[in-house]
Amino acid sequence: MTNPAISVDKLNVSFGDSHVVKDLSFAVRPGESYGLVGESGSGKSTVLRVLSGLNHEWSGQVGIEGKAQPKHRDKAFHRAVQMVFQDPYGSLHPKKTVDDALAEPLAIHGIGDAQARIGRTLSDVGLPASFRFRFPHQLSGGQRQRVAIARALVLEPSILLLDEPTSALDVSIQAEVLNLLSAIRKERKLTYILVSHDLAVVGHMCERLMVMQFGRCVEEMDVAALAARQPQTAYAQQLLTASEGFRRAG
Repeated sequence: MTNPAISVDKLNVSFGDSHVVKDLSFAVRPGESYGLVGESGSGKSTVLRVLSGLNHEWSGQVGIEGKAQPKHRDKAFHRAVQMVFQDPYGSLHPKKTVDDALAEPLAIHGIGDAQARIGRTLSDVGLPASFRFRFPHQLSGGQRQRVAIARALVLEPSILLLDEPTSALDVSIQAEVLNLLSAIRKERKLTYILVSHDLAVVGHMCERLMVMQFGRCVEEMDVAALAARQPQTAYAQQLLTASEGFRRAG
């Protein structure tokens, strides 16, 4: 059996007296898109921060591509695993051009042919080469999020962690960015974990999902059960009812 791309076993995270992730276990197959869903405060973004190496205070086991992960990760990890944040404006430096934002990770990792990589990556996210020397304030919200996705892709990772990647965008732009992320996953054979409070987004993007509440797994299901409106638990049913606009795109 192939090693999972991501495995989490009995993960616990506390902040002071607050126990925010409780004995959480799940595994994501290589090339799969896996959703973490739940209301604000359910612990889903905390899980992503542990997986990305941003949160060092946790117990349990985290495995990435068959390797157990320490609390502090090395450069090779950050080349393989990249994160796209919720706020495209907050995640880009206001005084740095798009070119600077994409060149920086390449310089940190000592990767050559920056010009070719940057050009190719911008093209992959649907931005023309003329955008390279623009600043974030000269871009729309959707364009900024495309730059943030390009910055995550420029190192050619195998795993992307997506933290509500479209929730700060206008509804009209959300679908464009989600379709772009789906196309990139297929093209580059990436593994995704997508955090969202919106079941419609997860239904569009993922094969399987976990519903979280108060730091625990309430239910794990595949997207067919979601599309058939057949969750097993009352809480998942409640979340589903709250996002009645959900229709699986073909």
